Amino acid sequence: MYRPGMIWSMLALIGAFLLSTVAPLAAAPFSGRTSFADPRFATIWSRTDSEAVRGGRTWYWGPGPWFDYGEFYRESPGTIRTVQYFDKARMEINRPEEGIVTNGLLVKELVSGRMQLGDFPYDATYRDPSDVPVAGNPRAANTVAPGYRDFAGIATIDNGYRDPSRLNERVSAVIARGGNISIREDLARSETMIVQYNSVTGHNIPRVFWDFMNARGRVVENGRVVTAPIVDWLFAMGYPITDPYWTRAVVGNTERDVLVQLFERRVLTYTPDNPPGYQVEMGNVGQHYFQWRYPHLGTPWAAPDPATPLIYASNIDTGSHWELYRATFDGSGRRLTFNNGETVAFSWRRSWDQNQHFLVVDSRRNSPQYRQIYLLNAVAADAGEQAAGAGVVRISYSNADGTFPPPDNDFSDIPGSEYNASVSPDGMLLAFVSERQGIPQLYLRRLNVSPLRGYAGPITSYNRPCNVESPTWSPDGRYLFWVANCEGNFEIYQATIAFYHIDDLFASVNLNNVRNLSNNAANDRFARISPDGKTIAFASDRDGNWEIYVMNSDGSNVRRLTNNAATDDSPTWSPDNQQLAFASDRDGDFEIYILNVSDGAVVQQVTQNTAQDRWPLWAQ
Repeated sequence: MYRPGMIWSMLALIGAFLLSTVAPLAAAPFSGRTSFADPRFATIWSRTDSEAVRGGRTWYWGPGPWFDYGEFYRESPGTIRTVQYFDKARMEINRPEEGIVTNGLLVKELVSGRMQLGDFPYDATYRDPSDVPVAGNPRAANTVAPGYRDFAGIATIDNGYRDPSRLNERVSAVIARGGNISIREDLARSETMIVQYNSVTGHNIPRVFWDFMNARGRVVENGRVVTAPIVDWLFAMGYPITDPYWTRAVVGNTERDVLVQLFERRVLTYTPDNPPGYQVEMGNVGQHYFQWRYPHLGTPWAAPDPATPLIYASNIDTGSHWELYRATFDGSGRRLTFNNGETVAFSWRRSWDQNQHFLVVDSRRNSPQYRQIYLLNAVAADAGEQAAGAGVVRISYSNADGTFPPPDNDFSDIPGSEYNASVSPDGMLLAFVSERQGIPQLYLRRLNVSPLRGYAGPITSYNRPCNVESPTWSPDGRYLFWVANCEGNFEIYQATIAFYHIDDLFASVNLNNVRNLSNNAANDRFARISPDGKTIAFASDRDGNWEIYVMNSDGSNVRRLTNNAATDDSPTWSPDNQQLAFASDRDGDFEIYILNVSDGAVVQQVTQNTAQDRWPLWAQ
């Protein structure tokens, strides 16, 4: 055999709200992403932010979640914890058996640049501290406001920094972008008088923030609306890590004076000319942290989901090798690639920022002997490689063509094909097949695109020649699925992903709990997990010829969807999980068709010509 190697609004009762909107664990970044990933998250959000209690009150978390994932955390089961992002913060469950929801020391990380990877203080990875403005609009429309990094010299971030007590003084200190401090006595308002000194971290809290932190109001507790303290401020915010400072920030279309104070988990802002109820607010720390941690993913709270058109390969214009086409649903397609060697699409590196949205392909354009992995930018994937603004990024350097990779980028001295590259849903990792060792293996590399950086390592260690193909990620990033033929037939495998190291250049994982999901004497190939993570589509010859099947992600409940004497293969999921596109030669040559997953009914023939149209890619 083989051995695995290294590797939001409430419309009725609170109870009804929870039952109707809580999704299964890890709803996924691009499918059901505004549902709650865990019912405990929904309970905490509903306490302060459901319409049953909020009224005209400012948000404590935000209108609802917009991204969840399984992020690496060393002490969590399998080294992965469930996290979900909101405008104002992030919720996380590090140890599910304890049932405790926390919201992370995000502000400390933004100021220090130290991203915590586990409980041990020095179990961290380092990057530049964040320049995202602590208040007001995003940086492109808010050049005056200080970023988190500008507070590093006046913040308590494991450096022993403390401010002296300034009880009964009024706040007049102003911090500018760059960290410069000045004094404006006209801002020393009565509501900014210091009323508390926190002796733990050594920082002063003004009345306007202290009153907000200890406010009472309507909340949901045990399914009932009651009047109580709105938040436990230590849970929600942590200790202050700076004194309060005035800033200048562009809010909407106006530059304003805004009082800010940084806490371990949150930022408080006071904008005197805001309407009552919104003068003191939680800063958008969830948004700010997301931009810092996932700079390549854009702004999911403000942008529509990225479009993933139906792509397929055809030899209609070449008569020989495959080129890529974008389906136009009129029987033809728009040609995208123009090369001397085949190009076939396999996955997407999706992003809410079009400049970071890529089609992942493997191609022989640089070498007829060896397939290599490339990224086509959003323009190329929509209008073609010859369109203005189109771009291609080469990922693989394993064909010995004399081209040197960029600095800090993976390469191989031993030539071999690399193909079937699948990007993790968070866009940070690439799983692919490489033949650089002679025996095909699954590899994993860290993927930074602008600029291209990252190294790869094997995550399987097959000890005899096996055909390995089509890795595909579960939408929460916890599982990897792939196909292998080591014993005479193709089977579909699943493994849990356990990290033991990750940084900006390297990611090392183990594939644990490897399972054969199909496990029969027939061939089962072209496996792809649905965008919601519940169902695997695949092709199998188990009934005498190649047909399309689906099964649950654990291998149960296998259903045959097509029944045709022709070859049906290469299924790929629609973004809504309801349909599959697939290739079939039922009209004498291969064409692309679409069927309904519910009943197997073929509802559309996408291409109609006398050429060969194959290898479709839609959403998954």
